[in-house]
Amino acid sequence: MPSLRRAALLAWVLVTLLVGLTWCWAAARSVQAQFETGARILHRVLSQRSEQQEAVLASLDALTRAGVGRRALGQYTDAMRAQYPQIVGVQRCRGRCTAIGPSGAHLPGGPLVPDRAGLQWHPSVPTVYALARGDLRVWVDGRRLARAEDFTDPTSAFQLRRPDGGAVLVRQDLRRPVGRMDAALPVLRVRKVLGSAAQPLVFEGAHPLRWSDLPLWGAALFAVGSALAGAGLVRLIEGRERARAEVRHAERALHDERARAERAFHAVSEALVVTDADHRVRLANPAARALLGGALTPGADLRDAARFRATLGQRPFDAATFWHSPTGADLPEGVTLVTGDGARRVEGALAPVGGDAGWVLVLRDVGPLRARVLATLEEGERRVRAHEEMLAHVTRLSTLGEMSAGLAHELNQPLTAIVSHGQAALRLLADPAADGGRARRSVEAVVTQAKRAAGIITHLRGLVKRTPTAALVVDVHQAVENVVTLVAHDAGRQDVTLDARLSRAPLLVRADPVHLEQVLLNLVRNAVEAVKDAPERTVRVTSAVQAGAAVVEVLDTGAGLSDDVMARLFTPFTTTKAAGLGLGLSLSHTLTQGMGGELRGENRPGGGARFTVTLPLAVEAPIHA
Repeated sequence: MPSLRRAALLAWVLVTLLVGLTWCWAAARSVQAQFETGARILHRVLSQRSEQQEAVLASLDALTRAGVGRRALGQYTDAMRAQYPQIVGVQRCRGRCTAIGPSGAHLPGGPLVPDRAGLQWHPSVPTVYALARGDLRVWVDGRRLARAEDFTDPTSAFQLRRPDGGAVLVRQDLRRPVGRMDAALPVLRVRKVLGSAAQPLVFEGAHPLRWSDLPLWGAALFAVGSALAGAGLVRLIEGRERARAEVRHAERALHDERARAERAFHAVSEALVVTDADHRVRLANPAARALLGGALTPGADLRDAARFRATLGQRPFDAATFWHSPTGADLPEGVTLVTGDGARRVEGALAPVGGDAGWVLVLRDVGPLRARVLATLEEGERRVRAHEEMLAHVTRLSTLGEMSAGLAHELNQPLTAIVSHGQAALRLLADPAADGGRARRSVEAVVTQAKRAAGIITHLRGLVKRTPTAALVVDVHQAVENVVTLVAHDAGRQDVTLDARLSRAPLLVRADPVHLEQVLLNLVRNAVEAVKDAPERTVRVTSAVQAGAAVVEVLDTGAGLSDDVMARLFTPFTTTKAAGLGLGLSLSHTLTQGMGGELRGENRPGGGARFTVTLPLAVEAPIHA
């Protein structure tokens, strides 16, 4: 019997060690699975928040490209900051950076050197960085990427670091200290880069295993039970019953562990499919069945159910490389999953499970997020357009006072011409020997100027209506010739030479003809007034095509513009004339902008002033010398 007892003791030791190690290994794997699941959820939350910053930057870039004003951009920025507290400021950098809307931190005003990932870091706050696109910068406080409610596992430590290995942006320390005995056990770790390619921040997590995580009491009970079973070899029946009871207890514990693991597998929101080494389906969670349809029957080939293709602008998707990579592979960015009910943009990866044991396919449908972002952008654009229409109407009403004061100034020109031509007609009619044709032309000029005055009043009324001014295709040369004809008489009386040097090709622009003539008439009359006391009395009008736009220049040989006048050139009531109202240039500047053009004034290098009107061409014209 001693040999039997020695064999029983050896068997007891081996079985106890094997069962204890296996049980502890299973418990450690369960802890690791729970830790990795929590880390993956936290990583996904941080990745989604980093993508929110990119969506805000894309929205602001789209709004600036659409020509949205600074005030509207500021309102949009305030709304985004209220929704995304990690965004602390937005800047627009054109040589010097200026803030759009109020900022939640002191932001640098000059250019910054981006790191290798393309991020621009705050020079004095190492946790604040900027995403840049064009001349826009969106500043993000990395400390606000995570919130207190995100950290649901008090037994693990997490932190988010800069991609260059520098400062820690977010940190959760262990809330329960590690005991002296626990230091002998390994520490579970995870390290990932956030899913946003533009913000490759490093996410790290650690979970120290503790003896309390391992089923030591169960192993001890099993050892005692197996010892009693070995000792009861002499009482075989009693020993067998005790051993069976311990085995049943272990099976129940193992079954419970498997049930918990299966519940966690089915609770993950991402699509998870487990296959064997030949890609035949073994397990699939509900998210995978909802994404891939009913083709995920056990034993089916996953490659038939999950067919991927590249979107436009990408290289073709290499299915063989993806499915047969020995170390697994990530899906290329922007890949499309083809299903029975259409195609969906997805992200994911294929990873091996235990060497040649099988594979795990993880998929995430990014379509709903893109749809929400696009819907938000469309709603924002609709509100911006409505706000722009209301702002344009309010702007027209605010200029009503300026236009009313300038009405007398503008009507004075055609009324003066009416008086001059009317007096000439009276003189001709009083002279029996006078030419009747000349009198007729003077009367026709009176009618023309009267119609011009009526047109000015009609267009003034149109400015205060909430409708855009009607624009026609107008020949700039015809407008210049009309103005030269109107001013020629007054210029001749003051011994001023009018020199019109126009290009041979017609310059067609889309503008209001009355407004265009008003602008040119104001500029030419001002030039004539400026040179009437100068030694050289010349006013030159030129036209040309430059960079797809019609350019008309009015040059004079007068004294030029003083520094005080240049500083307030287009401000209402700025004038150098004793009897002037100072509204001509202000009104001309407003009318030119209303036609989509630009009016500039400057001094010529050789003396005198130059005023330039630039309007976009309605029809592309050839350039002639």
